[in-house]
Amino acid sequence: MIQLKGRKAGLLRCIIPSDISERQLLDEFADTIEKGGKVLLGNNVVIDMQERVFTPSLVVKIWKCFVEPSGCKVVSWYCADESSSKCLSDLGIKMEDEASKVPILSEKNSINGIEPGIFYTGNLRGGQKLIHSGDVTILGRVHVGAEVHAKGHVVVLGKLSGLVHAGCEGDNSVSVIAYSLESSQVRIGTKAGMIDKSSDFWSRPAVITVCKNEVLITGWPSK
Repeated sequence: MIQLKGRKAGLLRCIIPSDISERQLLDEFADTIEKGGKVLLGNNVVIDMQERVFTPSLVVKIWKCFVEPSGCKVVSWYCADESSSKCLSDLGIKMEDEASKVPILSEKNSINGIEPGIFYTGNLRGGQKLIHSGDVTILGRVHVGAEVHAKGHVVVLGKLSGLVHAGCEGDNSVSVIAYSLESSQVRIGTKAGMIDKSSDFWSRPAVITVCKNEVLITGWPSK
């Protein structure tokens, strides 16, 4: 279902599911206006299409069925699908500034300069960068154009399509684990591993390490 999330005072994020039909989507908009009309009225909104592939006609329908009736003010749009994002830009629609959404994690509360491991819940979209001085576990997807830089190990419990650099300060002993490996490059310490779509590990669970100065990819242990 469509979600409304408050990012900061006076700004809402309207997150649109990418896995429902256009008819269901329009019905969801009507339901959102009925339940959250008072919240939307006069508020600034970011329309987040996530990975949905769409045409200009759908943009017009969203405007007529949701934006105008709700009285909200759309400040920008976001879409992870490149073709749809280009479609929005070609229509002269303002795209969200990715820099404003970049999660940066500092080194405060560190012990001897090393951060405790963190658990990040959510997807990292193109243009976002997560930096941490310790181990990182991500429950979500790392999209193309997103980056993760960690001093320690990196575990992605979702699809890894972006760039991950574990041991980013030169530690070759750490590892990268992905539930679904779809990234053409993974970095560990001072090494970089290139992955081709023809690889047996593409779109599969994989463990990436450095062994004898070479980047090694193995399957996720079944037991």
